[in-house]
Amino acid sequence: MSQSAFAQATQVSSSVSLTHLNVQLSYPSEVFPNQNVTVSVQATAKDRARILSLEVRIYYADGNNLRLLSTTEIAKNMMMERGGQINRDVQATVPLDAPRTSLIAVVSERVREIYHFYDYSYYYPYYWNYSYYAYYPYYYYIYPTYGYTETTDDAIAALSYIKATTPEYVSLQSEYQMLQRDLNETQTENQRLQQDLQAQRDTINEKNSMISELNDRIASRESMIRTLEVLAAVLVVIIAFLGGYLWIGKAKRSRQESSASEEPSTT
Repeated sequence: MSQSAFAQATQVSSSVSLTHLNVQLSYPSEVFPNQNVTVSVQATAKDRARILSLEVRIYYADGNNLRLLSTTEIAKNMMMERGGQINRDVQATVPLDAPRTSLIAVVSERVREIYHFYDYSYYYPYYWNYSYYAYYPYYYYIYPTYGYTETTDDAIAALSYIKATTPEYVSLQSEYQMLQRDLNETQTENQRLQQDLQAQRDTINEKNSMISELNDRIASRESMIRTLEVLAAVLVVIIAFLGGYLWIGKAKRSRQESSASEEPSTT
């Protein structure tokens, strides 16, 4: 499974000491399969020498075998003084099928070490004396002579850790993906239920509004009915009063008429 994006790893460093060079390697603490890795190399000369070759090879362990990823020549046939430095970046790509292991750097130097010594020659001055040679103490001349010797040295340093997948990781990743699908489905269902709930709430609110309006109408009509009932009762009282008043008046007129008809005639 290809890795398309990676978190920023912490930069760490390690150093190796060769015969003539100190080499510092800086690299990310972790890398992933199918990822490019950059190793920064800084070599510092311990003494004056000609660097015939400085090489960095990057490997990774695959079981009992070392797999070569890259070979980079840092310097070639370069004269360096004590304290001189070389800086170079080394690139390598981690294979897609790399296991969980560490990258390994093998740093190799081949150096021509220059040295000199003093040689001298003798001179015996003498003169001719017809009968014998007379030798005086000899003299000698000193002059410098240069030479060199070639040496090689190697050192090993551990580099970035490869965070490759494992069977346990693959199983957990599959379980995680399944749980993620279930979560997505649950969230989708929850959103649908939330929408249905909101629709039901809107319907209930609409019905409550209608019920409130109907209750207001009923209350208004009940108030009107009570008013009408009061008016009807008042009217009944008025009618009863008027009826009683008319009946009393009629009865009074009837009595008056009866009294008038019973009086004797004077003619």
